[in-house]
Amino acid sequence: MTKEERAKIYQALSAPFAENCVERTSGQVTGKGYSTTGIKYQHVVNRLNEVLGVGGWRTERTISVKEVTTSRGRPAFEAICAIKIELGEWQDGKFVTFADAVGDGGHLSISEADARKGAFTNSLKKAAAFFGCGRQAYEGSIDDDNAPNDEPIDYPPTQRAADALKARSAPKPQARNSKTPPQPNERESPKTAPQEPPPRRRLTSDQLAAIWKIVEVRGWPKSHFRDRVKAEYGVAVEFLTSEQASRLLEIVNGNGHDHQAGARQS
Repeated sequence: MTKEERAKIYQALSAPFAENCVERTSGQVTGKGYSTTGIKYQHVVNRLNEVLGVGGWRTERTISVKEVTTSRGRPAFEAICAIKIELGEWQDGKFVTFADAVGDGGHLSISEADARKGAFTNSLKKAAAFFGCGRQAYEGSIDDDNAPNDEPIDYPPTQRAADALKARSAPKPQARNSKTPPQPNERESPKTAPQEPPPRRRLTSDQLAAIWKIVEVRGWPKSHFRDRVKAEYGVAVEFLTSEQASRLLEIVNGNGHDHQAGARQS
């Protein structure tokens, strides 16, 4: 195989994935303390099959499992998988390798089967990234937030931004000297116990798909749309509540009373 042929294979394997192939998890949901963004396992496998052909790659894996106890005292299983992916073709009944890569992955679950499965999929995705397949998850380029735009877009001011500006320009009340005792007609407001915040209901997959479909149809740059949603709601698109997503859909469809959250075309 020539160098040019290898370059074409790498280019095909490392092509960006569609939005529906991206998987995002919140650290608040998983309990890991951090959020992750990656490519779904099956889409990585599909890419390998589409580019190399069925039988054009194979894996060797070693999985070790041990019983552990979670921080909450529950029994669980921790699996670690070491994997090797080989790219090649069959010649005279033998698999001839032209490239290989190794990767390690782990997973913790209360089910041993799920722990094994999670460790395998994690290690496979890491090894496949050596060939460029899903590398965007590890280089931080799945979202185009850092990609510069050729032409700046004139966004209309949002209601939230207008309210913030009004609050900053309003005169601030003068602070009372802490040494001055309160006047007889001034009463201290009773202290109340902090209330638990209401549970958040995340947007559905259908709502997320509908939002990105509108962005695609209207030709809005995704990175700028993300910035506007983050400025308006304080969270990324994927972590909107169901109610916020419904409101956003009304706005981008032109049915809301607020300014658009997307880009205004010239």
